[in-house]
Amino acid sequence: MKSFKHSRLTLAAITLASSLATTSAFADYHLTAFSETLGFKALMAEDITAAEATFASRSVKNMDYFEANNLCVAQIMMEEFDSAIASCSSALDKAEYSSELSIEKEKIALAAIYSNLAVAKAMIGDTAGANVDLEMALTLNKRDDNANINYDLISTNLLAGN
Repeated sequence: MKSFKHSRLTLAAITLASSLATTSAFADYHLTAFSETLGFKALMAEDITAAEATFASRSVKNMDYFEANNLCVAQIMMEEFDSAIASCSSALDKAEYSSELSIEKEKIALAAIYSNLAVAKAMIGDTAGANVDLEMALTLNKRDDNANINYDLISTNLLAGN
């Protein structure tokens, strides 16, 4: 696990390989969860049961974009990829109306969400859509380690025709 501290915004990397039982080419993708936010401790412990229980009583409509992102990560870990796509998309929509972070920190957060969205799309075979989302993530934050790793994996899969 790797953490990056940005004032109120802390990003923590989760390697998907240790979270999914699958041994597919997609098992090396990296996810980003936000700390001090619903579900973070369960996600960091890779406790899928606890993460699922944390989010079970909440509707994504009532979450802020940090929470919706963490729900997306939990859903990816539970292999609920269509739901994860919806949650990450909701997080991006909610971020559009938030003024909680400075512009620079918001770009960092948005890049992380786009990278997570790309992983969910890649897991259902939409590598072209995932590539577009990762390009957006890297446009927002070219230093996002997870987005760079995921972009390299997507590029390899696109070149291989997957």
